[in-house]
Amino acid sequence: MVVVYGCLCYNIIMAFVKVMKNREGKQYVSIVEGYRDGDKVKHRTLKSLGKLELLEADNPKFLEELKQEVKDGKYNLSAESMTVNFDLNKAINNPLKNYGWKLLECIYDDLDISKPIKEFKKNSKSRIKLDEILKLLIFQRIINPESKMKTVENQDLIFDAPDAVLHDVYRSLDVFDELSEKIQFNVHQSITDSIGRSAALVFYDVTNYYFETDLDDEMVEGDETTGLRRRGPSKEHRPKPIVQMGLFMDSNGIPIAYKIFPGNCVDVKTYLPAIEQIKEQFGIERIVVVADKAMNSKGNISATLKDGNGYLFSQKFRGKQGSPKDIQNFILNDDDWQMNETETFAMKSFIRTRIVEGKEITEKVLATWNQKYDFREKVRREKSVEYAEKLTASERFRMTMKKGGKRYLNVEQLDPKTGEITEADFHITINEEQIEYDAKFDGINVLITCETEMTNQTMLSNYHSLAKIEDCFRVLKSEFDARPVFVWTPKRINAHFLVCFLSLIVMRVLEHEIGYKYSPALIKEALESAQCKELDKGYWEVFGSENFLEINKLLKLDWVKQYVPLEKLRKYGNSLRIQQKI
Repeated sequence: MVVVYGCLCYNIIMAFVKVMKNREGKQYVSIVEGYRDGDKVKHRTLKSLGKLELLEADNPKFLEELKQEVKDGKYNLSAESMTVNFDLNKAINNPLKNYGWKLLECIYDDLDISKPIKEFKKNSKSRIKLDEILKLLIFQRIINPESKMKTVENQDLIFDAPDAVLHDVYRSLDVFDELSEKIQFNVHQSITDSIGRSAALVFYDVTNYYFETDLDDEMVEGDETTGLRRRGPSKEHRPKPIVQMGLFMDSNGIPIAYKIFPGNCVDVKTYLPAIEQIKEQFGIERIVVVADKAMNSKGNISATLKDGNGYLFSQKFRGKQGSPKDIQNFILNDDDWQMNETETFAMKSFIRTRIVEGKEITEKVLATWNQKYDFREKVRREKSVEYAEKLTASERFRMTMKKGGKRYLNVEQLDPKTGEITEADFHITINEEQIEYDAKFDGINVLITCETEMTNQTMLSNYHSLAKIEDCFRVLKSEFDARPVFVWTPKRINAHFLVCFLSLIVMRVLEHEIGYKYSPALIKEALESAQCKELDKGYWEVFGSENFLEINKLLKLDWVKQYVPLEKLRKYGNSLRIQQKI
């Protein structure tokens, strides 16, 4: 429990002296201020001074002097405050409204997300409040992710929320789809100007999202926007139609752009269309893409180089068939390894040439060894072999029919009487030779790049940053509940992912602003705890968790008062401005 000692301060806004008569004709003096509640102007009493006749008994010019003092600002009520003790975690009563979204609104405005929407509205007769609806969808996706219907139903739980109508929300999705690329480009420019971003080096990966339907969409030949929801290799192993999402990220871990593909489009085939889109969309002449081995194919490498781009991929190297022998021989050669002082990590590199689709290319190959990775692989293999040894002959046979089961098993047809190999029965034994061969590569990882001037350390650093994109996917699926998806038309599917994409950007920028001191999950909890309730005369009581208080401190926002005027609550977070990364 956090107890904060503060003041209930009355800042004078349009303050003036008010004299009122009671039923007996007695005059009472008070100082009041005006405040705006919606379209109405109301008054609240800041200080009651008592009967006028008693005040003028000591000073006949009291009223005249008081009016002048208030007019001159000499009678400063902001300095006269009532001291109170309050606890931002104390027990609270309904009805409550969330005001944490006001912090996100500041980032939304700083990124100028609404610029393409405002330009669209100028040339459109639509009366839909597009900007307010997009804000509602983004902020609720971060703080309280729900379906579009539930988001509209629960908007009364949001302080100063827009008055969105469900059918307007659904219609707005079609507009957001139309403006998707313009919004992405505008946000990219804003981040480049504020935080700083170089799109010459990007990180790319693919994930997929399932839908609450059992039927695949029909594909219309020649129309790429149809047939998005298709069954494919689900990363969550769900027997549902899915959509593939390719995501580009910068070195700060902030998304740059996204592209969606049909669910039956394998990861490797998303690479070239996605690269083509981002280059055309952002006007980039040359780009170096960092990706995992799923994107590493001869076709992708050949096309990347042909278009004048670069790549940094992880490389498959295990196995006796199909693996690059020059890389395997390089790894197994004990020479030239550079070990760290604790002998837990080693690396070495070489330049090689090879033929890819009829053309000779030059690459730099970096091999690394990690002791923890080495230990983990040995433990996994020992468990696999131990399991295989306990199986009966029939169980081993069934195991050989599975993709990962037959790696360490030899399958031969053997006559039990003569011991000769026949077509009768299967004789299955542990493949000791394969076990011994695989053990030679424990703890090894390999990277390849066409950027031969890139240092070993830079290659490692760039590839390790790829882990941030996996974290982006985790946030989308966990904190933001981006799936299952319920919309079904191609335009609205894309608009749904645009909302998720923009939500992720806003969250990542907020993380950047607080120096990555809190995870997205903790930030979400903190913003969710920022609740308020209306009191009287334009004042609101505010609450928040310890993490919420700390986030405000990190953002250098002065927010420690329990009771605030309505106008101040509406301006919460307004002083926040995105800071340039040093």
